[in-house]
Amino acid sequence: MPTRDLRFAFDEKGIKSFAPTLVGQLMTYWEDDRRLVRGRVTAAEVKRDRYGNPYIEVEIESLAPATSESAT
Repeated sequence: MPTRDLRFAFDEKGIKSFAPTLVGQLMTYWEDDRRLVRGRVTAAEVKRDRYGNPYIEVEIESLAPATSESAT
């Protein structure tokens, strides 16, 4: 499952209460800046960058059907 970093304009208390509400939500995001993908958030965790700023890391389960590239 792909993971994405999400940054919001919240203080630390706000981001900690917001992160759990993302689990189970549908999310649309860009993959490789070329393809718009839709997925469901399966996990959300508050982390800190190297400067100590909080952000949310989410795991996303893709809802797009898998394509087979090795058709023989």
